Amino acid sequence: GQSFRAEVFYKKYQNLVKTSLANGAETAINNNGFGDAKGIEFFWRDKKTIKTLDYWISYSYLDTERDYLNFPYAITPNYVAKHTGSIVVKKFVQQWKMNLNAAYNYNSGRPYYNIRFDTATSVYKFSDQGMIPDYHNVSFAINYLPFIGKKDPKAYTVWVLQVSNIFNIKQTYGYQYSYNGNRKQEIVPTSRMFVFIGCFISFGIDRSDE
Repeated sequence: GQSFRAEVFYKKYQNLVKTSLANGAETAINNNGFGDAKGIEFFWRDKKTIKTLDYWISYSYLDTERDYLNFPYAITPNYVAKHTGSIVVKKFVQQWKMNLNAAYNYNSGRPYYNIRFDTATSVYKFSDQGMIPDYHNVSFAINYLPFIGKKDPKAYTVWVLQVSNIFNIKQTYGYQYSYNGNRKQEIVPTSRMFVFIGCFISFGIDRSDE
């Protein structure tokens, strides 16, 4: 009912593709790119200490730099968050026939760059760079199982209510730049908060014991 896992890793990258501007388009020019990645990951899960409660905690640390594509030198790619963590809690309430779920997800801020080709020097340079804000997301879900415990129901039904980002925190994934690089616009989700209400129906054998 309990498990703990830890990993330490180091990876080295060689022969990564480098690109340059040719005839107005990014073109692969060689495989001289390189980089490395190192970090540690932890995972802990416990569904034994508290009856009908299941929770897990995960955390990872990643330190990586790569010199590939049009990067002017070895830098952290813009899709990498140095710190990532999550806490998930699940509780089944028998008398209510409900499964309650809550989760918190966190990512530290990721770097963003606007790398442009300087025709005067024929090299790539940063026209803009920085870090996006940290990512926070608290979500909650309720699953209602009205037919649990009944034998041979005509249909096995689950009602679901799920809310993501319940605190309506602004989340920024990066920036999109204009063609000349003079303007930038935040890349954000279509909606800060997401609410889902649904009903899942399975016809046939009652599989509520699984």
